[in-house]
Amino acid sequence: MTGQNISMFDGLTSTNIAAYWQTRQQQEAPYLGEILFPNTKQTNSLVEFYKGMTQSPRPLAPSSLDAQAIVRDRQGFAKVQAEAKFFKEAKYIDENLRRELSNLQGSNDTTRRQIVMERIFDDSSELLRGAALQREIVRMQLLTTGRFSVQGNGLTVTEDYKMATGHQAKARGNNWGQSGSDPFADIDQAIYTIGTDTGITIERAIMNRTTFRTLQANETVKSTLLANNANTAAVSLPKSALLDYLQGELGVQVQVYDKGYQNLATGTFEKFIPDGMVVFIPVGELGRTVFTSTPEETDLALSGAADVSIVDTGVTVTTSTKVDPVTKETKVTQSFIPSFEQIDSVYILDTAHYTGK
Repeated sequence: MTGQNISMFDGLTSTNIAAYWQTRQQQEAPYLGEILFPNTKQTNSLVEFYKGMTQSPRPLAPSSLDAQAIVRDRQGFAKVQAEAKFFKEAKYIDENLRRELSNLQGSNDTTRRQIVMERIFDDSSELLRGAALQREIVRMQLLTTGRFSVQGNGLTVTEDYKMATGHQAKARGNNWGQSGSDPFADIDQAIYTIGTDTGITIERAIMNRTTFRTLQANETVKSTLLANNANTAAVSLPKSALLDYLQGELGVQVQVYDKGYQNLATGTFEKFIPDGMVVFIPVGELGRTVFTSTPEETDLALSGAADVSIVDTGVTVTTSTKVDPVTKETKVTQSFIPSFEQIDSVYILDTAHYTGK
């Protein structure tokens, strides 16, 4: 009887779960952090990178014809070392689905079995979706503050890459929602500061839709772009006009990023980019999402003790059959931490608060 029950889980393999997840992913837009911090992988759990190793070129050193080449060092760059953080969760097939699978044993109702299997794959995909979300939470916290802190299962995981305090500022004069503010001057200051400190050119500004609408309705902005209109307060500024001005006059392309997640602790929806925050960044990648090997990958997969597959560069999917009670466990694990080589080229502007200067 036990052998018959276990066989009902045919098809519930890590390979099939991984394939189902990858198909689902193709139907969704990627997280912003996946583009700014693309995935890579290493075996060592200690991740190293050099903060301040920007794209700004350094001149090649002169040399005589018969001299050996001088090995370029990393002098002036701050070396950062951080341990990859480990995350793990599992799900079992619940009793109702297990009973349905059992009843379908030997049945010719392939349609019904397919429906049940898709429900199980959807359930398993929630773990992979949660793994992807956790990576974005970490990346976006790093991007907006230079550090991250995530809690769960009685643990708190933290890391601080120490973003330069001079690259974190408030609006000058007033917040962007009030008169007396000058968003264009604030943006120009961000560009000037990063250019002066690092030689890097700011080309992108990331904000959520609430912040963009505040910028669009700002009195100074409207007066600048609608100079021929006597009553700018009563006129709506076209989005295209604002975007064209920012691109043409300041060289900045705006990206509105409204994604977020449901914070289970507070019961509220939290945006990755908070209201009032603008993140100024250069073109290109800011760092990497560095995966390291999980115990399931190094131990279970090699020993053959469980069914193991890898998705998303370094996320481990493990399935194993349990006999008491008879069920199938799907476990998702990941060990990762982002590097942030371009942290010194990022400028954070808090437009909801101001210095009064």
